[in-house]
Amino acid sequence: MSLKEKTVDWLKKNGPASLDGKTVLVTGANSGVGFATARIAAYLGAGVILACRNTEKAERAKDALISEFPDARVSLMKLDLADFSSIDAFAESFMDEKTDVDFFINNAGIFRQPGKKTRDGFELVIGTNYLGVYRLCERLLPYFETLLHPVTLINTVSLIHKIAKIEYGDFYYSKKYSDLAAYARSKLCLARYTYAAAKKHEGGNTKLGMTQPGIALTPLGVNAFGKGVKRLSKVLGRAFNSPEKSALAFAYVAAHNVPPGSIIGPTKFFGGWGYPKPNKVIRRVKEGADELMSFTESEIARTEKERQIRRIERFEGMMDEALRLMSEPDADRERLKSLVAELEAYYTGRDWKKDFADDEAGLLPSELKRGVLSEDGIDALLDEYNEL
Repeated sequence: MSLKEKTVDWLKKNGPASLDGKTVLVTGANSGVGFATARIAAYLGAGVILACRNTEKAERAKDALISEFPDARVSLMKLDLADFSSIDAFAESFMDEKTDVDFFINNAGIFRQPGKKTRDGFELVIGTNYLGVYRLCERLLPYFETLLHPVTLINTVSLIHKIAKIEYGDFYYSKKYSDLAAYARSKLCLARYTYAAAKKHEGGNTKLGMTQPGIALTPLGVNAFGKGVKRLSKVLGRAFNSPEKSALAFAYVAAHNVPPGSIIGPTKFFGGWGYPKPNKVIRRVKEGADELMSFTESEIARTEKERQIRRIERFEGMMDEALRLMSEPDADRERLKSLVAELEAYYTGRDWKKDFADDEAGLLPSELKRGVLSEDGIDALLDEYNEL
């Protein structure tokens, strides 16, 4: 496998001379435009981090990159944008390891998932494409500001955001689901958030922008519409971009002084195909950010409270079981040991601190904060266990 001759020619004329010494992170990088972006970054000499949900596919993508570019620096990180706990773990690891990155490309996205939800209970498409990316960005933006060099954060939107609408009364299309409308709304929300965040951080260490791939023949489209889309592409030909051509939008951003909040992507055939150039940012992207941010934060706070309460109830049940086992002479000691180890890990980890010590949002009822999982309660259990 090698880059097409037309791609190489375009890069020589329009791309950066080299990305040697730079690091590029791409989410959803095991296939489609994400993998093509990783290939172009490796071709230009950058180190590449593949952030993916499916680690087996990511390993195969890594092997393919190293096979094509033997000197490439390629590493993997696990990230599931449909799971806030995965996003939080990714962000914490990213910051704890002091990961250095020059370009952070949020490419991962999904389409056509009727009836499915994220782990946190949101409609899967909007929950992944918008809420997941929003949470990831908000967790990492303060860290990017501490790095000693500029960081470019690119969120991938879609040309379909131009026809989307945002209605907060039925944000997730619960009343009448439409897979296309849900996808379009997820991308408009992401574009509106990115544009507002770009203006907020303008002049800082992080430049935010967007790319849109046009109408690209990728696994996302094939999985959504079946093999018929491949047959259609043979008939319509140039109406589809290849993933490689769509991925050149990243190289355009890397080579040009693109204003914050810009959208880079194809411009021919109503933005559906062609090489990347600046796209017009429409008014519906520029307006309404305050209302969207307020709604988004309230949705996240609601699910945070539900998740926090579920976690506390689980560990309270474990605490009750541990106390019962310690009072029984013939109790299962291995089970008791396992319970105490998990309770101690919770107590000394971030979750207990968030649940009890901080609770900055005031999520917990006072009776829970005084319960068996309080500092005194867990200390008493550990003391009693150590005396057995």
